Formats: sequence, structure tokens, C-alpha cells
Amino acid sequence: MTSGKQPLRISSWHCRLLMGFCMLSCLLVGLSAFARAADGEVGEGDSLDLLLQSAVTRNQQLISAAAQSQRYNIRIPLVDNLSDPLLAFYYLDFPIGNISSGLTSPESQAQAGPATKVTLRSVRGSVLNGRDMVENQALWYQYLSEDLILQVTSQVRQSFFQLLFLDRMIAVTEQSLLTLDGVIESSDAGYAVGKLRQRDLLDAQSARYHLQAELLRLRQKRLSLALDLNYLCGQPSGTEVTPLRDPELTSENLPKPQHTLADFISGLHNHRPKVKGYQALGGRFKAMRSMIQMYFNREVRTEAMYEADSGLRAIKAEGADFYHRLIADLQRTMADLEKNRELAALYGRVLLPQRRQALAAGLADLQVGKAEYAQVLKTLLDLHQDQLAYDQSLADYMTNLAQLEGLSGLRVSW
Repeated sequence: MTSGKQPLRISSWHCRLLMGFCMLSCLLVGLSAFARAADGEVGEGDSLDLLLQSAVTRNQQLISAAAQSQRYNIRIPLVDNLSDPLLAFYYLDFPIGNISSGLTSPESQAQAGPATKVTLRSVRGSVLNGRDMVENQALWYQYLSEDLILQVTSQVRQSFFQLLFLDRMIAVTEQSLLTLDGVIESSDAGYAVGKLRQRDLLDAQSARYHLQAELLRLRQKRLSLALDLNYLCGQPSGTEVTPLRDPELTSENLPKPQHTLADFISGLHNHRPKVKGYQALGGRFKAMRSMIQMYFNREVRTEAMYEADSGLRAIKAEGADFYHRLIADLQRTMADLEKNRELAALYGRVLLPQRRQALAAGLADLQVGKAEYAQVLKTLLDLHQDQLAYDQSLADYMTNLAQLEGLSGLRVSW
């Protein structure tokens, strides 16, 4: 009887030893991989400066906006050569058809006839205010072009950092799957000798399926971000983009904004091009009012003045709405920035180190039979989720920095 039981006892002992060794090895490899992912180890890739340069030179929206600005700037010297003030109104897209007959259709300009709108005998000298209108209109499109550059470069920065940390999250998830595969493989040996329940195996397999689903979502999100970044940079949609940041960002070396919230708000009139553009467009309607007083006869002057004043009021209201919305967005983004900085510090300095210590302790206890398999598995999955949350908080923080620059027009440190 004794000689018959001896081989079974030896086999069981070896299986338990193999199970503990495999689980310990796999999970320690996982811990090492988590640490490397937290440090952001990457290979060669695309730098932010190169992507920004590509966006400024190749983005079709920016090329179109620059051409539009140039088109209106060309009109400035030409308007001085107009001997007929009526031509200046046509040149400036002034709605003279509406002034004459109250119609809103574009063809009403031809029906109205120029003689009913302008008394040519009242013209004194050159169209001085006409040049003011053209200059202000050209400034509007110039500021729009500058503002679009600001927004595109801000979006490039946002996409760059989101993609950078998304790659880290994908790497963490892939390593978690490899670690979990090793745990499942070793747990099969434990189940064979009766040390694990079938429910433990099912829980581990279920966790693996959830990680696979999460990995699919992350890869799909990466594809979408890469397409957006290629579009912003004027690159073919299939261009491979691998963001590279040196030095790698952690909770310990995050750049801080160079300005306070009060600085961002007070600098809007001087640094946000579109805010200055609304001022220039308002100046165009003021110059339009002066031209009406100079060149329009009394029959249509009241209606023309009403239209110019209405345009000025509309531009003032639109500019004020844009300005106040900017202030609200700046306040919200600064609050998010501080929140994400604190979250990154909490995960990087406290939660992740504690999770790693708990997992190492659980592995040691599991090897000597003092820990439950399900608890160690939960600790591993919790470490994975905390690592993703850490990377996401870093990504959100850098996105907030890029948003601040796009909202205010002030440079921030990178």
C-alpha cells in the first residue's frame, strides 16, 4: 500500500511547486512590464516639432485661410484707384440692393440701379473711408488665418499626447494579457491536483476576455486618433504615426503653465487673434457708417444707417459672446488641469506603488498557501486598471495644456 501511494504524493508535490513557480515568474514579469510602461519606454518615432511643422506647411485649411487673407489684403491698394464710390461698396460686398429696395436676394443689386443709392455730385475727393473699410476687412481675415493656425497647432498637440499615452496603455494591456495567460496556464496544473476550484479558472478566463475587449477598444481609438493627426498634419491617412517624447513624461516631471488664470484672461485682447478680429470687423461697420453719411442721399440714408448700425451691434454682441465663452472655457480647463495633475501624482506616488507591493506580497503568500488565488488575480487586475488610470490622467493633463494655448493664444511650456 505504501509503495502504491508514494508516486502520487511526489507527483502532487511537484505540481504544486510548478504551479507556484510559474505564477511567481509570470506575475513578476508582469510587474516589471508595468514598471517599464509607467516609465514610458518607447523606441524611435515622430517628434511633436516635426508634426507641428508638417501641419503649418501642409494643412489645407491653413493654406486656404492664408490665401483668403492675401486676397483681401490685395484690395487695400486697389481701392484708392476707384473713382466711383459706388464701386467701393460693391467691392466690399456691401448689401446695397437691400438698402435700395429692402430685398434680400443677391439679384436685387442689379434691379436697384446705382443712381437711386448714391448722389455722385456729393463726392468730395477720394474714397478715404473706403480704404478704412477694406483694411479692417482684410484684418478680419488675417486674424482668422492666425487664429486657425493657433487652433490647428493646439489640436495637433492634443492628438499627439493622447496618442502618446494611448500607446502606453495598449502596451500595458498587452502585457497584462501575457501575464494573465501565464497565470491561467499555471492554474490549470493547480486545478488538476485539486488546489483550485473551477470557478477560479472561469474567473481568470473571464478576466482575459475583458482585457481582450479593452485592447480592441484601445486599438480602435488609436486608429481614429492617428487618422485625425494625419489629417491635421496634411499627411496621407495611412501614414504610420508613432509619437516620441524625450524626456518621457511622468507625474514627477509634468510641465507647468507659465501663466496664471488671470494672465490668460487679461491677455485675450492682445494674444487671441479672433478677439482682435472682432474689433477690426467692428471698425469696418463704423467706417461703413461714415461712408453712408458722406455719399448716400437722404432718401436712403436712414435705412443704410440702420443697416450699418445693426451690423455693428451684431458684431459687438457676437464678439462679447465669444469673449465670455473663452473666459468660461479657460476657467474650466484650468480646473481640469489641476485635477489631472493631482490625479497623476496620486496614482504615480501612492496607488501604483501600493498595488505593486500588494501584488508582490500576495504572490509570496500564494506560494506558501497563505493567499487565495482569486485575491491575487483581483490585485493583478486592479494594478492594471490603476496603470491605465495613471496614463489617462497624464494624457488629460497634457491635453489641458494644449487647450489652454489654443484658448488664450499665450504659449505654455512643453
